[in-house]
Amino acid sequence: MNLKISRATAVLGAALLITPILAFGGVANPAGAGAAPTRVLTCSLKLATKPSTYLLSCADANASWTGVSWSVWSASSASGHGILQQNDCTPNCVSGKFINYRATVRLSKVVATKKYGALFSEATFRYSVGGKAKTESFGLAD
Repeated sequence: MNLKISRATAVLGAALLITPILAFGGVANPAGAGAAPTRVLTCSLKLATKPSTYLLSCADANASWTGVSWSVWSASSASGHGILQQNDCTPNCVSGKFINYRATVRLSKVVATKKYGALFSEATFRYSVGGKAKTESFGLAD
């Protein structure tokens, strides 16, 4: 009889612990505990980790990065260096020319999604134009 009560208590305890987890769609897995890495979502809705090439502006394709080599890729941020390519849109974006800037890039602002898991939602570039330092941020896969 005591064995049946102990098993029933264990089952009830497990159910009480699991119910809030199921109600809220799961728990955040700590990095290194089998959790999927933080990734980026591409314009074609594919997940990518450490992409060397990425289209930043899905709607008009006027900005991208290429040749990025990542020195850090963690659960909360990523950083690397490569080329930021931007359309100068002069005289307009259809007739504009793409200009390449050597840049450092930092990915940040992790968002948790039910469908894709943890995603970086912002890329910040640091580069220079005519000797003047510039910083520019882009939303990812917007």
